[in-house]
Amino acid sequence: MSPMCVADDGGALSDLATSRFVHCAFYRHYDTDPQTGDPLLVESEGNALMYFEDIDISHARAREIYTHIAGQRSVTVIQTSKALHFIDNVSGMYIMTTIYSCLDYNEHGKCVTYGAVNSTLFDPAVLTEPDRVYEKIRTDADLGFCDRSFIGVQEAAHHPR
Repeated sequence: MSPMCVADDGGALSDLATSRFVHCAFYRHYDTDPQTGDPLLVESEGNALMYFEDIDISHARAREIYTHIAGQRSVTVIQTSKALHFIDNVSGMYIMTTIYSCLDYNEHGKCVTYGAVNSTLFDPAVLTEPDRVYEKIRTDADLGFCDRSFIGVQEAAHHPR
């Protein structure tokens, strides 16, 4: 299925927002499917991995581990009718991960793979109007996918050692 940005009914995203762990991978290089013209993931061309845990929509917060920044970080999470946005404020620079739709369902009708984009930007409107900002950056952002994290992953320590 194409990782193009499509609308979702919100149900699959609401379900993901209640997950214990979310894993995302983003890629800068894609091949093109000769039959459909859709972008295809190029193995070993990954740019970044992100893990989110303790997602709390009601308090607009989550924790993340991002392969481009050392350590665990607290991030803002905003769920809209269109997307689930994770926003990391790094001294006025924002790293926005937007999960926008379900790409693949299992045999029980549960979404197992979600379309996502990741971008670095300097627009503070990302904290108040994330859907509008997403619409501006989505074609230039790194494409990727998210899923519920892997079996055996353990929650990060709440307190540094």
